[in-house]
Amino acid sequence: MVKVPKRTKEMSWSRFGDFYILIDPETKKSYSLDTIAFLVWVQCDGKTTLDEMTDVFSVNGNRDIVKAALNGILEKLEKSGLIEWVEI
Repeated sequence: MVKVPKRTKEMSWSRFGDFYILIDPETKKSYSLDTIAFLVWVQCDGKTTLDEMTDVFSVNGNRDIVKAALNGILEKLEKSGLIEWVEI
């Protein structure tokens, strides 16, 4: 079994300059994400592994740096309640 990140719910979103605003349709609570965090959140589909996400964002052998950055972003998304980890 592998744990993968999954969005806790679908949200409407809008882009404002360099940021994306997510809006919870039930609570109307809003969340502000920078472009990279938003792109990571989009990939949190409950199927894509951290290694697969790392492959998407890595160029020229920078996997370790990218994986560490993704871990930090995923941790912040989880603390905000935007994702959860599920086993597949």
